[in-house]
Amino acid sequence: MKRLFALFAVLALLLVACNGADNDVDAPEEEDAAYSLEQQPDDAQASFVSPQDGDTVSSPLTVELEAEGIELAPAGAPVVGEGHLHVMTDPPGCYDTGEIIPGPSDEAEADGHFHLGDGSESREIDLEPGTYDLCVQLADGPHTAFGQTETITVTVE
Repeated sequence: MKRLFALFAVLALLLVACNGADNDVDAPEEEDAAYSLEQQPDDAQASFVSPQDGDTVSSPLTVELEAEGIELAPAGAPVVGEGHLHVMTDPPGCYDTGEIIPGPSDEAEADGHFHLGDGSESREIDLEPGTYDLCVQLADGPHTAFGQTETITVTVE
């Protein structure tokens, strides 16, 4: 009888513990629940200051960018009204809103993704000679594309 009682006590404790764990897993964290990409400003946009469309440049070229409608901030947790910049060559070109832009890595740069995840507005980009379409695009902290983009064409000598 004592064994049966002990077994029921252990099962009851496990049930309570598992039930509490399930509630924690199913409940979204407050930060995640409070953020939605649709909350980002409708007028958010990224653009090139330099180079300009049609320019002939040497490599490495320095891209100078600007963002309007948001504050530039380092990549990290998503925050409404904040984002960081990415520059892509074509291909892959610009991403659709809601798509994830590859984050910083040597492989991503080899594929034409250049990350400004520190919240900066400029960086050097090393490109082989040729003609390139360059897209500047905003992303939220975890690299989800949003806002208006700008694409320019440059020739690298």
